[in-house]
Amino acid sequence: MIIRELSIDEIKQTYKEHLKADFPADELKPLGVILRSYRRGDYLCIGAYDGGEMAGYAFFVFDDRTCLLDYYAVVRGRRGQGLGTEFLSRLGTSAIRSRCDIMLIEVEDPLHSPVKDSTVRLKRLEFYLKCGAVRTGVQASVFGVDYILLEFPLNGEPHTREEAADAYGKLYASQLPKLLFKHQILIRT
Repeated sequence: MIIRELSIDEIKQTYKEHLKADFPADELKPLGVILRSYRRGDYLCIGAYDGGEMAGYAFFVFDDRTCLLDYYAVVRGRRGQGLGTEFLSRLGTSAIRSRCDIMLIEVEDPLHSPVKDSTVRLKRLEFYLKCGAVRTGVQASVFGVDYILLEFPLNGEPHTREEAADAYGKLYASQLPKLLFKHQILIRT
């Protein structure tokens, strides 16, 4: 598996071909927002390639030394082959480690979802935990979507609940206008 940063054209193509199909509309940022953040240097898009074709992708948003896994998926037709586990484990040793000290992951809260979505959300949570992510004890509501916050420990020991909540809040505060942050981001410890 080859892991590398995506070009702007590859980001656009991945968004149109994969993100729009892989994520619910209420969780999908507009492409323009992603590209503006990328051009500012606080967004990173990585692709995993297997046999010359994209097998998965990971999009990250950064603030200082904090990164949030914004979107992560194995492409349709390649799922269930162990690629997602390998890709995630290698992300912790790639360019991510050089750019951040705390890697956070939002997972939709299975307890706050329609019954039809709860199974998918529970599987997603179990996947990240199986891959080495740990619960931070932080919950959040982001633009009306309820999340459980996980950390993928990059340097051995996970951060405290307060450190994770603080880093998470600062990251969103750096990305959003103050009024929008105040009304759309609720962090609970």
